Amino acid sequence: MPRYLIALALRTSGLNGPDQGSDCSPLLHIAYTVIDIQDLRKESPVEEIDVKSLGLQASLQKIENSVPEESLLVTNGINGIRQVLHPLALRSSFKLSPLFCSFVNVARGEPLRACVRDGNCSVDDELAAICERIRALIARDGEDAFRNVELVRTELRNAICWKESEVDSAVVVRARGLPWQATDHDVAQFFVGLNIAPGGVALCLSAEGRRNGEALVRFEESEQRELALKRHRHFLHNRYIEVYRATGEDFLQVAAGSSSEAVRFVSRGGAMIVRMRGLPYDCTEAQIREFFASGDNGCMVMEGGILFVNKSDGRPTGDAFVMFDDEAAGQLALTKHKHTIGSRYIELFRSTQAEVQQVVNRSLESVQVVVQGNRKDCIRLRGLPYEAHVENIVEFLGDAARHIVFQGVHMVYNAQGHPSGEAFIQMDSEISAATAAALAHNKYMQIGKKQRYIEVFQCSPEDMNLVITSPPLPPQLVLPPRPMYPQPVTGIVPTLIAPFTPVYWPYPSPPVSPNVYPLPSQPGLVLITGLCPNITPQEILAHFHSNPEIAAESVQMLRWGSAQCGGEALVRFRSRVDAERALAEHAGAPLGAAPVNLSLIHT
Repeated sequence: MPRYLIALALRTSGLNGPDQGSDCSPLLHIAYTVIDIQDLRKESPVEEIDVKSLGLQASLQKIENSVPEESLLVTNGINGIRQVLHPLALRSSFKLSPLFCSFVNVARGEPLRACVRDGNCSVDDELAAICERIRALIARDGEDAFRNVELVRTELRNAICWKESEVDSAVVVRARGLPWQATDHDVAQFFVGLNIAPGGVALCLSAEGRRNGEALVRFEESEQRELALKRHRHFLHNRYIEVYRATGEDFLQVAAGSSSEAVRFVSRGGAMIVRMRGLPYDCTEAQIREFFASGDNGCMVMEGGILFVNKSDGRPTGDAFVMFDDEAAGQLALTKHKHTIGSRYIELFRSTQAEVQQVVNRSLESVQVVVQGNRKDCIRLRGLPYEAHVENIVEFLGDAARHIVFQGVHMVYNAQGHPSGEAFIQMDSEISAATAAALAHNKYMQIGKKQRYIEVFQCSPEDMNLVITSPPLPPQLVLPPRPMYPQPVTGIVPTLIAPFTPVYWPYPSPPVSPNVYPLPSQPGLVLITGLCPNITPQEILAHFHSNPEIAAESVQMLRWGSAQCGGEALVRFRSRVDAERALAEHAGAPLGAAPVNLSLIHT
């Protein structure tokens, strides 16, 4: 038992008592007195510090300098330490000394009198009540009175969670509204002052495998879970976070792993895990080690610290998890974000044990992505008069229009709902699409007195919907595409134009592999026209990622910009809602040196 006890009381400008700290109010006053256990009659005068004028860090430093060594804080409840001091210190960007990381709550089990419990008294009265309780406990329990010291854990601890584990629902919360780039350490900072159980942060993934802005958090005890719920709508990185009750089953569903390979990996005990995305499909462990070891910011991957994520049939997904011995090495590793292995840009993100198990489990599930193959049974019309309707398109295609599938004409509209001069048409076969493209390309469409020549290109449903499951293709600079036929009928229509492979360059927001997870919802497509020369897919995605809530997932370059003609690209969003939000947020915004036009594709 320590020689000295420090009775401590706090007052904020807002709520005090059992709700102290729940409204993020500034701290106004700290009062304390020192008691010598060997002589209970010795009690120092009450010291009261005006935090508002002195500042929080200086106030706490003054307390630390004035109290003797071997001192232990004693408080009325846990809110002052856990809900006020630690969160305020984090917001002020300084770390509390060990003195403020352990304390005894004399109100545990037997609250102090009502006025003190509710905070409806002066700090002098609260300190007097705490000192009175200290003497009573020592008289009753002797040296055992202050053995149950509460610790404030400031480090996030790792642990493996098994599906067979039992998790009490009284200690679990769901945090919602996290930034997509938030890590488990960010979540721990949001709940600073509260003890998160080992392995107690599980970032949730959506059905597409993307971090969905939610996390399940498991605390050491139910009392701290109740304090966590009082942080509902507090802020993390300028985003307010919603906090709700959750169940043990919810936590296990996200955090528990069943893959023995993933469990062995996370059991190695490294200090930091980094997720790699966009790896070549033939990438080796040696290439990954060389990737991180090269350059002035080189770092070493720990032995056995590489886990490739494969599908259930053994095919690679382009993802891997890499473990490092210490935090410094992991931070160095993250500086290699967007460096290359071969010709591929590699994306790096800090990851967690729970995410490793989630991703590996999902990759091994027998769910198959629904794909439409490589059939090029669609055509794209460009340069349509704004007055053009479906019947005008049917008339323009002539006999080829007989092969349009039911409801197969998809007009493209801009953000204001006006026609953009684009349309996609689904045909009943590749031959029909190739024939229509060959016969109608650069023909004129006349509506009233307007006469416009129309460009017609053959394309696939994947080109239109951007649901691609094959590896990315390198960019080609030859436009436009020629008609393509099934093998038995090559030569029916002469080759008109040089071949071209549409560019699909995926740069999804972390941490999803588009070739691993099913896409249950209809994606949203936005057509960009008027792109400057040399604008790259990376720059297009960066343009939309200025708002992290808008999930631009991939870019297909339809035409690269030149001095004579603006470039065009299709951007795929995870949903129609995200696409509409992108139009609202970025309509008229410049991309590169000039503004671009955005149009929503209706499918």
